[in-house]
Amino acid sequence: MSKNNLSQLHTSYFCLLSPVSRILSPVSRLLRLAWKNIWRNKLRSGVILFAIALGLFAGIFIAAFANGMVNQLIEDTLNIEITHLQINQEAFLDRGELQDGFSEEPFASQVRAIPHVVGVSPRLIINASASTSHNMGNVQLIGIDPEQEKSVSALYQTITDSLGTYFENDAPNSIIVGGKFAEKFKVKLGNKVVLSFADNMGEPFSAAFRVCGIYHSNNSGVDEIKIYTRINNLRELCPLPQDSIHELAVRLENNSDTLCNSVKAKIEAMLHPGEVVRSWKEINPVIGMYNGFMQTMFTMVIVIILIALGFGIVNTVLMSVMERKRELWMLMAIGMNRRKVMALIISESTILTLLGGLLGIFLGVFTIFLTGKTGIDMSNSLSSYSVIGVSALVFPTISVQQCMQIIVMVIVTGVVAAIYPARVACRRHEND
Repeated sequence: MSKNNLSQLHTSYFCLLSPVSRILSPVSRLLRLAWKNIWRNKLRSGVILFAIALGLFAGIFIAAFANGMVNQLIEDTLNIEITHLQINQEAFLDRGELQDGFSEEPFASQVRAIPHVVGVSPRLIINASASTSHNMGNVQLIGIDPEQEKSVSALYQTITDSLGTYFENDAPNSIIVGGKFAEKFKVKLGNKVVLSFADNMGEPFSAAFRVCGIYHSNNSGVDEIKIYTRINNLRELCPLPQDSIHELAVRLENNSDTLCNSVKAKIEAMLHPGEVVRSWKEINPVIGMYNGFMQTMFTMVIVIILIALGFGIVNTVLMSVMERKRELWMLMAIGMNRRKVMALIISESTILTLLGGLLGIFLGVFTIFLTGKTGIDMSNSLSSYSVIGVSALVFPTISVQQCMQIIVMVIVTGVVAAIYPARVACRRHEND
């Protein structure tokens, strides 16, 4: 390239950058001046900086802790109580009768072949009455295929070595009961439990079962009600056809709405009249609402904290303005207009708030990162919450979207908090 071309190119770049530099140069001078003004009183600025950081740290960690509780509740619910998708007869959902079932095959194989489906398990569900020598009460007897159930449920992982096995032997009429059931009915491994229910003809039927395992989930209500046995054993007792089921549980790669709705639509195309497929949010709407509720609570907590901190920021900036009122008046007297004075004060407030906010966010995210790996054991204070399925081990978590939301709210707080002190400074100059 010739020297003339280089000279022309340099001139064209200079012409393009010149307007930008004319805009950025006053802004950079204004920011440098605002930065110097902030640290004129290091103690006062440091105190408000610390207050902002501490307040946001507390708010972020509280919100992350609540997020962790909800996420753990949803995960535990999907692992033990329900699955991502469940297929039933509408009549069974309405009445819960033994005869309201449908054939497992070839339906189960077709669902298993759908992309993103990681597990399918057939179930028989019977409302029964349990009795021992110490107590009696209503339970839900669930017949499962032990191996297939492992693909959709973490039930087998909740049985410790000292509390039996997960159907490892072929003993007939074996059952797995929850820890709360074992405590209430005073049963141990090998003890007998008599279960009574109506057979396929509607006639009363009773059978003795032996406890082969005791599971412990995070929900004492589930532990007390749900009893598991082999599905083939239950079909023989009722009796029922060898492929009859009441429910087909489907587990997906994740619980996102997009994936659940996509797979649900594919399954709906396979259904026969009278059959219905439901997502986990439809099965348990309360659990489905928790995510939205936590987001609302997160926003409310941060807003309340920032409003409280906003008053401190207003006080700090106003004191700074009153100390420098003669200096500001002199700047306006030599040509600095009101807009630039207001921009200077707003810049000071925004920089101060943003510094404290970023420090608080960093401390919060760092603490969340550490505790999110190991979890926080709340067994002493959260033990009473096991009745609704809240785990005693909480893993705090926060999303990038929530962090960005906090940063925007911090900037807005800094700008709004500086409006009144800036107006006071300009108004006093006008009055004088």
